[in-house]
Amino acid sequence: MRLTARIAGSLLMAVVILSPVLREPTDDTYPLSTYPMFASDRGAQHAIATVVEIDVDGTALRLSPQLIAGTDEVILASVTVKRSVAQGESDLLCAEIANRLGPGRTVEVRVETVDVVKLVTNGVEPSRVDVRARCVA
Repeated sequence: MRLTARIAGSLLMAVVILSPVLREPTDDTYPLSTYPMFASDRGAQHAIATVVEIDVDGTALRLSPQLIAGTDEVILASVTVKRSVAQGESDLLCAEIANRLGPGRTVEVRVETVDVVKLVTNGVEPSRVDVRARCVA
């Protein structure tokens, strides 16, 4: 009986250990994750909603998450801009940020298409810029 229990226990453990091999690779569930967000190719080109200040020379200056959304969290600031663009409220967000910056400052809410790999490795400029709102405080 003891030997049978040990063999059954060993077989059960082997099945549990090998079960991920039998699953669909994109089946991402707890407790065994295939990490599809890292394992699948998402492409290099991405559209990123952001807010910039335009200086007197026309150069776009990146704003901090604090100026964009009143937070230190980059993801929260990004989601704030993305939702604003998606809901057609870019003008409102633009005015709020311009008021935070102060009088005479020009702000743009924009969607930039960038090659994220080249952006991180070489600091390249966006290949396309779609301005959704432009305002001056």
